[in-house]
Amino acid sequence: MDAGSNSETNDMKFRIVYDGPALETHEMNVRDLAPALLSLSDALEEAGKTVYGNKTVVSVKVNASFKAGSFGIDLIASSTSWIKQAVDFFSGDTATAAANLIALIGFCPGPREKICKGLIQLVKWIGPREIKKLHNLPDSNVEVFVDDDSEIFDSKVIELYRNIKLRSSLQEVISKPLEQEGINSFASTVDDGLTFMTIDKQEAHYFKVELPAESIISESTVEKALQIKNISFNEGSRWRFTDGSSSFLAEIKDQKFISDIDNNTLNFSKGDMLLVDLKVTQYMIGDTIKTTFEIEHVKKQLNPQRQIDLPFE
Repeated sequence: MDAGSNSETNDMKFRIVYDGPALETHEMNVRDLAPALLSLSDALEEAGKTVYGNKTVVSVKVNASFKAGSFGIDLIASSTSWIKQAVDFFSGDTATAAANLIALIGFCPGPREKICKGLIQLVKWIGPREIKKLHNLPDSNVEVFVDDDSEIFDSKVIELYRNIKLRSSLQEVISKPLEQEGINSFASTVDDGLTFMTIDKQEAHYFKVELPAESIISESTVEKALQIKNISFNEGSRWRFTDGSSSFLAEIKDQKFISDIDNNTLNFSKGDMLLVDLKVTQYMIGDTIKTTFEIEHVKKQLNPQRQIDLPFE
């Protein structure tokens, strides 16, 4: 294991390897490799935030010894506050902090007995089964029950398992590349190849994660004047509007309005506005919010440039 540190940074070198007949020429399609490396960086950064807090800064760079067919990666973790928390949590020196983080993910055996099984090992052990129950132990460990089996994992590993963003990134690193014909395994090593953590093609689908179902958190309908920015006459397409403060796409549900357009009884000019009943729905997907807009009823078509108002009696 090659690790180094100073008062400001804590560096840890490790290597990931994709293997299979498609890589016999020691070449890998950049379309497969680039997203995997970016997702590896995302996974490590998210793991750092989960374990050590949101101020954690973790970045990944390709080592100078990078070679086709064997991909050596340097993990660079830098944050004075993160290093202090690592020392406090593990009661060790800063030279082991990055190693502990990598071990919690499962890229290598842990330097301490309590974290020798990481997230990757947990996912492999669960396999196609489902967790039946969890039991907190007094030593910051958790006993995981699956069918009639049980295993003990560090509580931080369970936190990583629950992190949708981290799991999705790990899916891009492991599952997606192994879906390609001729790529049969993913492995990682921290000791220049003396020992490997290996995932084969048959295990790759264990790392696929289903995003939580959308749940509605807010729904309202308001009367609103909208200016048309872009029109689409394709069925099911959305129009782009602005309400004066923001631009958004909205689906038109008013069938009479759509029928009038189809029958050419409505004409549109630049600057036209619609007075509408606008339905705004907010969904929660994991830890993100999605907002959709639907026009339920078009009350009036307005064009302030078309006529000058006069004081008729």
